[in-house]
Amino acid sequence: MRVALAHAFAQSDLVAPRLALALSGGLDSIVLLDALAHWVQARRDAGEAVAQPLAIHIHHGLSEHADAWLATCEREARLRGFAFESRHVDVPRNARQGIEGAARTARYAALAECCAAHGIDALLTAHHANDQAETVLLQMLRGAGLPGVAAMPSTGTLPVASRAMLLRPLLDVSRETMRAYAKARSLTWVEDPSNQDRQYLRNALRHDVMPAIAAHVPAYRETLARFARHAAQAQSLLDQLAQIDFDAAHVVGTGLQRSRLQGLDVARLANLLRYWAAREGLAAPPEARLDEWVRQIRDAQPDASLTLPHGDAVLRLYRDVLQWTPVYDAADDDHSADDVALHWSGECVWPLPQWQGSVAFAPVTESGESGVAGIAEAVLRKHPLIARERAGGERWREHPDGHSRSLKHWYQNKGVPAWQRHVPIIWQGANIVFVPRLGIDGTALGDEDADGPRWQMTWRDEA
Repeated sequence: MRVALAHAFAQSDLVAPRLALALSGGLDSIVLLDALAHWVQARRDAGEAVAQPLAIHIHHGLSEHADAWLATCEREARLRGFAFESRHVDVPRNARQGIEGAARTARYAALAECCAAHGIDALLTAHHANDQAETVLLQMLRGAGLPGVAAMPSTGTLPVASRAMLLRPLLDVSRETMRAYAKARSLTWVEDPSNQDRQYLRNALRHDVMPAIAAHVPAYRETLARFARHAAQAQSLLDQLAQIDFDAAHVVGTGLQRSRLQGLDVARLANLLRYWAAREGLAAPPEARLDEWVRQIRDAQPDASLTLPHGDAVLRLYRDVLQWTPVYDAADDDHSADDVALHWSGECVWPLPQWQGSVAFAPVTESGESGVAGIAEAVLRKHPLIARERAGGERWREHPDGHSRSLKHWYQNKGVPAWQRHVPIIWQGANIVFVPRLGIDGTALGDEDADGPRWQMTWRDEA
């Protein structure tokens, strides 16, 4: 165990790290707790300065034994000189990913928060070789792609944003070896009755399938671990290829020019779209959805527009550019947003959550670096600013001496797609002052009260 720990820390390149351990109280985490305590003591005996490690227990509240498990974890951690902290989480029982998935999500979020609060450099978990083999088979049975069957790396990052590295030092150690270590050390741990419930697929694999495989292929753990490593290598190569394709098609902002993707075959385009979704922090699209995206993108006419929803985002094609956007609410004639007034007195931001955004005000420097004159401060202060839903028929002009034209004309002229047009119009009395995504109205720019400081107005999406 201690050799595995030493190897893991050597691989991590961390210097004098502050360590934390995810402690459930089960056999696996208690073994890791004990081994880590001895590793820390050995380093101190060698004259090294090693910070007090932290044991973190997550109380899910799913078992009648949860309070007793917490008490056991705290006792065992403090006996070995660890600092201890517990976090309670609420696990929704009707979550789409199932109760196991919901518990895992809540657990890692709490672990990440705790690591951030204590300045932790590395969080250790007690996943071992049997866990790795079960995960590979489980993902294969669920139809996961290469990222899924690549299973768990020995080092990584927390699923929730955190600066702490995630270490799994026991991935090459079998459950049988860990049980022998625990007995030799006379360790005390808790048993979760739910681990015997075969309605959970992982438990069924552990108790029914794996023993049968082991009877015929004793080295199945090593074989599946090798397969997982090969899958991870293959996925890395696919990601590198996708990055090449992404760079070749990338245009200003975060979009991809569809015409530059036309030379990609079906598999390569699907690989790029899957990679792009992951890069945006989105869930992997199901195979049928991905196939539909590829078909529509390849078959679309040069001037076509596409709207392809995916979770909390939408993949859109507009003017030959593919881009991810939030799910903008469409205008609803029966539920239009109420007018909002602001007596401007120097505010830098005017939040307008009804329209999922805000108006930002910034002073224009004498050098005119923004390239636009801006609106006079006296004009902004003269009358209240009114944010109002579009009613149709509004007209806007780009320059003081320019022609006023319909907003539809300007949106088309400026390439503002339809889904970005559900924004408020900013008025003063009967005059338009500012239109999001277009700018300050030319009449307001040329107002006679032009002396004094001037201000620029911009729109910020906050969906």
